[in-house]
Amino acid sequence: MTLVRSSPPVANALEVDVATDPIIAWRAWALTGRRDGTNLMLRPVAGRTRPWRPREIAEATCKGARFHRSPDLECTCGLHGTDELELLRRARCPAVVGRVALWGHVIEHEHGFRAEFAYPQRLTLICQFCFWLWGVRRTGADHVAWFAKDHLIPMCTWHLDIARRHGVRTRTVLDADEVGQRLLGTYAVDRLSI
Repeated sequence: MTLVRSSPPVANALEVDVATDPIIAWRAWALTGRRDGTNLMLRPVAGRTRPWRPREIAEATCKGARFHRSPDLECTCGLHGTDELELLRRARCPAVVGRVALWGHVIEHEHGFRAEFAYPQRLTLICQFCFWLWGVRRTGADHVAWFAKDHLIPMCTWHLDIARRHGVRTRTVLDADEVGQRLLGTYAVDRLSI
């Protein structure tokens, strides 16, 4: 693995490390699946186009430039991870939070890392609304609501009740523990305890 640290320019020098162990970082994902909680798939929270396939290594690509290796120092491409869990509170619609192994060509920056290859190590479902409001202190999901286009949104009972009172219609509501166990089995990873 090659780690490039993009620190403030000092005579345009970059620090490059070579290591054999992956970097373990925090990451958030969106979640999709069928109405019955099967066919679960982790997807990036930003632009849910390319899923993280179960039991397959995720490999970075760049949509904007086809002429550089991803990640590239002059681009934002790569598989992202952060060293601070609190930064994930800014993520758009996180359904799953976890630890991810990053390796290959890895670029370190002020908010974390961008890597060539990655795979989840530990996962947990979260209520995104609790996560946004209170951070990691209170994030547990009791239910998983199934919406159109197979989007699954884990929620605590309180936030599900609020959503229903405001007219949000869920097609199906599943038990979060069952969906969580199925997710762990699908990706062959352990549960993350926050």
